[in-house]
Amino acid sequence: MTSTGVQALRGLSELMNRASGQESLQDVLDLIVEGAADVVGFRVAAVSLLQPDGDLEVVAVAGDPGARRELMGRRTPRGLVEAEFDIAEQWGTLRFVPANRLPQTSDPGWVAEGWDAATGEPDSWDPQDTLLAPFYDVAGKWLGMISVDLPLSGKRPDEMQQGLLEVFANQAGIAINGARQRLALAEQIRLAAAVHTVSRISQEVLDPARAVEAVVEPVLEGLKGSAIWVRTFGHENDPAVDSVVAHSGQGTATAPAEVVELVRRVAQRCWRQRTAAMVRSGASYPEGLLTDQEVGIMLGFTASFSGGAVMLAPIGAASECLGHLAIARSAQEPEWSDAEAAAALEMGRDIGRAIVNARLLKLERRLVDQFRQSDRAKTSLFATVAHELKNPLTSIVGHLELLRDDPQTDSDWSLGVMERNTRRLQSLVDDLLTLAKVSDPDRPLVSGQVDLARLTQDAIDMFLPGADQRGIQLTSDLVEGLAVVDGNADELARVVDNLVSNAVKFSPDNGVVQLRTRRDADTVVLLCSDSGLGISKEDQGSLFTEFFRSTNPAALEVPGTGLGLSIVARIIARHGGTISVESELGSGTTFEVALPATTA
Repeated sequence: MTSTGVQALRGLSELMNRASGQESLQDVLDLIVEGAADVVGFRVAAVSLLQPDGDLEVVAVAGDPGARRELMGRRTPRGLVEAEFDIAEQWGTLRFVPANRLPQTSDPGWVAEGWDAATGEPDSWDPQDTLLAPFYDVAGKWLGMISVDLPLSGKRPDEMQQGLLEVFANQAGIAINGARQRLALAEQIRLAAAVHTVSRISQEVLDPARAVEAVVEPVLEGLKGSAIWVRTFGHENDPAVDSVVAHSGQGTATAPAEVVELVRRVAQRCWRQRTAAMVRSGASYPEGLLTDQEVGIMLGFTASFSGGAVMLAPIGAASECLGHLAIARSAQEPEWSDAEAAAALEMGRDIGRAIVNARLLKLERRLVDQFRQSDRAKTSLFATVAHELKNPLTSIVGHLELLRDDPQTDSDWSLGVMERNTRRLQSLVDDLLTLAKVSDPDRPLVSGQVDLARLTQDAIDMFLPGADQRGIQLTSDLVEGLAVVDGNADELARVVDNLVSNAVKFSPDNGVVQLRTRRDADTVVLLCSDSGLGISKEDQGSLFTEFFRSTNPAALEVPGTGLGLSIVARIIARHGGTISVESELGSGTTFEVALPATTA
């Protein structure tokens, strides 16, 4: 071997040693093309790598600036390259395609202008000559190729240059494969660390809002994004579960409603398919997941924080999609790798499990509180019922003992007292039974069409004699036929009777009680107003609680069990309606009942 060849091999060895120490694959590629130009002796060298879609993409160019501008990023289908291999002359592992063998339809690529070839020589280099040096990994898998153009000698390379280029291509394959493996290992370590961090946060932080905020930075760093937008969806069956939004990077996560709804739909599709969506200008993956319009909407939003490309990974657990991770990159950054997509899906599953666990914990705490409240209510109910039963029973027993011990006692008086207390007990038992019925969630509601105006008129007729005795005016503004609801006639009659009874009982002599019904769109409204004692703001908060009696001494003088309004509230709730009260002490009271109008 000549001294020139020895020097070339030494230069090649030094170059490959430098390449093996590079952390960046692009740095390795740049060194390779520079070496191909300098060591082997060409003005232009380019490296093309085989991409996942099968195209060969030019990823590094050295030498002529015009060649770099023209060739960098150019893609060629694998089939066209293999077609050139078929017509090429084989120089060992090299492939040489003379200009006269190129098909007329072949893309000439970059052609040097003003090239001063060694004209007249049989081995002179034509600007359209093509010399390719394919390279492979250790398993023999094709990785790409080096293409060289414009030899410094102006002639086709001799055997020594061909040998150098073959060795160079072999070493390039080893260097590129090593760089890729180092990058893949570094990526695995980086992604594993991010997944581990998100998993740890998901296990330790039990509040969904705090967990979402805590995972933003680890996810962003692990997936090398420029910005991230994380959203969890509220629970449609539980209003207490709110959606949570967190973001990082430039711009804002305050997205238009159109974008929020679109991303929700895409995330749900992704969760069903257990995939992550990749979106770039004019393209999306998996194919068919998004329409061109949807791609435009998403990229239009992410453009505000330098997002030329977006990966959308769903957050979920079991069959439910609970939210999404949307990570943005600039359009100049590399495409998302399969490993990054898999890591994003894994982090979405970890966050999903954390959300489910947090919601279950929140539900458990809420149920515990409800059980405690229920237990306290049960204890209070027992005490109240015992108290309500004790007073009339004590009175009855006292008068029985009086009659037994003193036969001369006025028996009519004692019997009258016992009769009144017995009726009080009967009323209390009836109210307790009714309350139990209307409070049972498993008791079906037997419905039919009920005219609320007619029920109200029946109640007026029932209480009119007692009202007349005290000079109370019962006025009404009822229109039958327009106040029809779907419901149980007996239960709704109980509501109207109770409201009218209370209005009459708590109105002063010569007072006024007014009853009105009206139709508001899909709602029937009943208004019951009186000119009575009124109810304080403090008492209004407990008005529909079992056994509640007013703190107003004047109201306490009126007999009652304190169950009537609680029964009314339960019945109205069973019918999908609402009840409200407006009142002030000394200024009367108005109850408003709203029920869904019949749909028939």
